[in-house]
Amino acid sequence: MSDRFDPAALADGVDAYLATSEAQVAGLDARVAKRVVWSGAPEDQTDWAVVYLHGFSATSEEIRPVPDKVAEALGANLYFARFTGHGLDGEALGQASLDRWLQDMDEALAIGRAIGRRVLLIGTSTGATLATLAAMRGLPMDGVAGFAFVSPNFGLRPKITKLLDWPKVDVWGPYVAGKERGFQPQNADHAAFWTTQYPFKAVLPMAEAVRGVWAGDLGALMLPALMVYSPDDRIVSPAKTEKLAEKWGGVVELCPIAQQDGMEPDAHVIAGDILSPGITGMAAEKIVAWVRALPA
Repeated sequence: MSDRFDPAALADGVDAYLATSEAQVAGLDARVAKRVVWSGAPEDQTDWAVVYLHGFSATSEEIRPVPDKVAEALGANLYFARFTGHGLDGEALGQASLDRWLQDMDEALAIGRAIGRRVLLIGTSTGATLATLAAMRGLPMDGVAGFAFVSPNFGLRPKITKLLDWPKVDVWGPYVAGKERGFQPQNADHAAFWTTQYPFKAVLPMAEAVRGVWAGDLGALMLPALMVYSPDDRIVSPAKTEKLAEKWGGVVELCPIAQQDGMEPDAHVIAGDILSPGITGMAAEKIVAWVRALPA
């Protein structure tokens, strides 16, 4: 990672720092900007801080109100991170890099420590990948009490996506897979809070992050982790999640949830009122119960 985040940037307050930094991002939808939802008075540190890390092409709204419910139950301040290129258009997403995303992780960890004495990282899909990679790459995890992952991306499920790991894919990939990638949104909020069309190159940092996780020493990861996922996920590989859990050095709890009414058809974004409202309460309750069982 080329540049480390300096916690001194938060000296005048987290809100002031975020307002200034996000104001520099042209075209950003203010609804998905980096922000803190304070449990009490602004800038007052709480015992717990919840840091939410969204997935690829998504935003803070991805599985809401799951993070909100968890934070409320813990009396925690809640930070919504935003990875570079997200909350904008496809062109902006195509300009992102893994290095920038790890810088965003470094920033998120510092903000988590600033707003809470103990930090819970909730990561969905590629947000989980980046949290894992951050720990493996030596980003400071002091204060972090555990990871709660929802549909973690430790490998995409469709077999054709293995092409993303082939040499020079950035050169020939657009000719094979198409210069533009995307998906059909399931509803208006899905369209509003995700980047639904983006250039092929936008997926390359995601693939690089997954490779980085598997190339590292998973056995050295000692923080506890909860992995809530669906065996029916059509986007990421549930088998890879289970395989990674076996290699994780610390205690891992797997929480598989079969596809059911109230869950989106791809069984990937398996909670949140936008796509899987029927699972929102269950997911939040599971995370809260798991956190409360962690060692003090």
